[in-house]
Amino acid sequence: MTSWVIAANDNEVKEGKIKPVGIGDKQIILIRKDGELFALDNRCPHMNCPLQAGILQDYSIKCPCHSWTFDIRTGAYVASDKIRINVYETQVKDGKISVLT
Repeated sequence: MTSWVIAANDNEVKEGKIKPVGIGDKQIILIRKDGELFALDNRCPHMNCPLQAGILQDYSIKCPCHSWTFDIRTGAYVASDKIRINVYETQVKDGKISVLT
């Protein structure tokens, strides 16, 4: 069953920045790009490296460990869309960012 869970205050996620948050047992990163919010798993599937230390460029995040790069909109690994990280829907209400988990 999925539900909306408050992850952060809206003003905590700055444009072009990565904000790690914990939601239950999930580690997620929030990213604001061109005013839109994205939520993704905070672990690269290659070696489980934390993506919060990654490099954000356009709509991609590059893993800091081995440079695997993922599209923040879809979670797809850019070299093979068969490899993905989970992405989550977001919403902002009353100054709070919620994630559908």
